[in-house]
Amino acid sequence: MSLHDILPPIQIHDYTFFYMGLGLLGLCAVIFKRFYKRQKKDINYYLHILDHCDFQDAKKTALQFSYYGRRIFINEEEKAQFSELQQRLERYKYIQLSTAIPLDLEDDIKQLLQQARQYHA
Repeated sequence: MSLHDILPPIQIHDYTFFYMGLGLLGLCAVIFKRFYKRQKKDINYYLHILDHCDFQDAKKTALQFSYYGRRIFINEEEKAQFSELQQRLERYKYIQLSTAIPLDLEDDIKQLLQQARQYHA
């Protein structure tokens, strides 16, 4: 005797792998956009930052000059002057109270930035 109230088995399509692949593709697109589509900042951007740094705050100036200077000074003569100035600024990186940079050191920094601006112009 057969049962007439039960439907025959049907095949259900599983789209799990399709949705996982679509999600993985979207994740890859987000990662690509985040890391590989960044605009590269040119040297003039870094020169602008260092031109407008506050010489009354020695610690901030020393840290900015060390960080951005590595991206600006690329020829050998500028690298030598940069490393010499970086050594002179090293003691200001670790002070706790805000002090001003001495005028002779400030003039040397401005002179090196002017040379870099002329070199890269």
